[in-house]
Amino acid sequence: MNYKFLFAAFLLLSNVSFAQKKDKSTLESDTTSRELNEVTISSKYYQRYKIDNVSGSLKLNKALLLVPQNIQEIDKSIIRDQQAINVNESITRNVSGTIRNNTADFYGPLIFMRGAGISTLRNGMDISMIYYGPLPEDASIIDRMEFIKGPAGFMNAIGDPAGSFNIVTKNPTGVRSNNISFTAGSFNLYRLTGDFDGSFGKNKKWQYRLNVAGQKAQSFQKFAFNDKVVVQPVIRYNINSKSSLTAEYIYGKQSFQQYLVTVFSPYGFGSLPRDFSITDPNKKPAQANENNGFLTYRNQLSDKWQFTAKATYARSHLDGNYFFVSAYNKTTPNLIQRRLTYERFNSSVYALQTFVNGQFSTVTITHHVLASFDYNRKNFLGYAGYNDPKANPALYPLDALNPVYGITFDSNERTGKLSDIATNMQFIEYYAGYVQDELNLLNDKLRITLAARLTSSKNSVSLPKPTSVSDVVVTPRIGLSYSIVKDLSVYGLFDHTYTPQSGISATGGVFEPLKGKNLEAGLKKDWADGKWNTSVSVYQIIRDNIIVTDPNNNNFQSQIGQTKSKGVEFDLKGEIFKGLNAVVNYAYTDSYISKDANESNVGLPSPYLVKHIQNTWLNYKLPVKKLNGLSVSAGYQFQAGRKGRYSQDGNLPISNLFRVDGGLGWSNSRISVNGVVNNIFNRFNYGSAWTRPVGLFAYVPYAPREYRITVGYNF
Repeated sequence: MNYKFLFAAFLLLSNVSFAQKKDKSTLESDTTSRELNEVTISSKYYQRYKIDNVSGSLKLNKALLLVPQNIQEIDKSIIRDQQAINVNESITRNVSGTIRNNTADFYGPLIFMRGAGISTLRNGMDISMIYYGPLPEDASIIDRMEFIKGPAGFMNAIGDPAGSFNIVTKNPTGVRSNNISFTAGSFNLYRLTGDFDGSFGKNKKWQYRLNVAGQKAQSFQKFAFNDKVVVQPVIRYNINSKSSLTAEYIYGKQSFQQYLVTVFSPYGFGSLPRDFSITDPNKKPAQANENNGFLTYRNQLSDKWQFTAKATYARSHLDGNYFFVSAYNKTTPNLIQRRLTYERFNSSVYALQTFVNGQFSTVTITHHVLASFDYNRKNFLGYAGYNDPKANPALYPLDALNPVYGITFDSNERTGKLSDIATNMQFIEYYAGYVQDELNLLNDKLRITLAARLTSSKNSVSLPKPTSVSDVVVTPRIGLSYSIVKDLSVYGLFDHTYTPQSGISATGGVFEPLKGKNLEAGLKKDWADGKWNTSVSVYQIIRDNIIVTDPNNNNFQSQIGQTKSKGVEFDLKGEIFKGLNAVVNYAYTDSYISKDANESNVGLPSPYLVKHIQNTWLNYKLPVKKLNGLSVSAGYQFQAGRKGRYSQDGNLPISNLFRVDGGLGWSNSRISVNGVVNNIFNRFNYGSAWTRPVGLFAYVPYAPREYRITVGYNF
């Protein structure tokens, strides 16, 4: 199907060429700092805890206050203050009710919200992959993160009804600005990043941005490490004052001991030393890399209409083996029965997206129109030792009380072409068209959204058992937003999703599509002339044909009937008073199995459910002239009512999570220094707990007290 994608890309470039000829006479002499429908900020290094508008990649061109949905924005300044180095490092603390599934940290972001895992967008494009990928985004390329709660029908109908998140990568601003930063921290963390932004050429019509990162990092856990290199060049050509063409490439390479850092213990959750590991130093490190390219064309057709076309390709590759525990011997419970499995995966996505948005008026109604077309194809080719009857099934016992490492074992590696040894091959392909009309009435105080998406999809499995399923579905979207006063709005939303699902069932068949409905209502308020804002939302989500990992066999997945999720969410962001920036949120989430062929499962909690999540982060720039530029930070994370990986486990004795962090920073126009201490009280926290195989307690330990300091230089 690659020819379809290439043909579409050819049409896109042809359109660009036509636009150049058409608008040649309108070229202006200065386009140095214009980005269409985006606000260009003169400095990339100031604090911006509150963002007023969604990014252009979400198609809406709307202020957050007026969008009939809960969308939360996380600016890079928050990520920088907290010193997170990738999306897996507590960035979710900044959004109500959002957590991570830590079962496989190097497989992908694996973010959960509203009772389920959410989909991955990058620059507004669906790059979620089958089974493996994309790699967790490094903080060096992130300009902002956008969390869309509930279905995002305006983006696509393919995704979990719980929501999705969008990574907006750093792009040229047209303003010359460069930064180099060095980070050092506990467990031999060393990290160097560079961010270079500027323009060149006659009339500075060419703009560029280059972000690079190199990292070497060990861990509190024995033998674990994560070394990486990230390179992100972006170049933009401003064709004229109304149109531009942007090309972006992201390359990432990682090396790590194994993709999961799970501990298995016969004595309970958190019962073994925090540095305990089930892997072995003699195991060869796993290797992963990713290539991702974007081509974006924008044309401001008039003052009220804009056309955008995007094409992207993303490919992730993993090659390595890992220790896992899938057996338990009750006669010798201290001996953890490890098996070594080898995996090699290629996951890829081709995607094309075009959309036009604008407005026109009829009598007393203003129509804000969005029309879009999306094409997406996801491919997966993989070898997994657990599906290979020829793989060595030998067990390598590890004494939990007296572990001995440096053993001899069969690596189970397979050589040759992946296509020759593959145990799984499948693809998902979809086409979708979307039309939305937002009717603005009563002098734009009342906004009614009427929309629908038509999606045609096909899911095909070639290995291990040939089978396929296709469907054509219409998913409606209805929204309402009303401005009670200028800075206070109330909204309601009803939206649907339809998602073809991939995976291996116990019978080798294709799963039925995931179908979801979301009913949501909320209030949004700007305070202190827009310096900070609050939002409150309530929702109910119904999800049909849910896929979960089979508790009787970790190598397969099973499909349950229906889950229902409901909850309340509160978010506060912004500058409360001069110098004090805050992020405060709380969420109550109740998610459970509402229908199932096995009636004993009805009422059980959804996997990874956390009922209560409350986070706070404060950053205060001290108002002392002699200490100009000095700031202090403090925050905490709290989770209670935590459930396990498998619904069938019911109520497990999983302890609450509580972590307190704090830091000091200083900066001027050239130099910045920021130090942070995470987990100040050295609490033993852990995540993603379960009890399989029966008799063992599996959990992912979190880091003890750790220190980081970052020194940056702007020039």
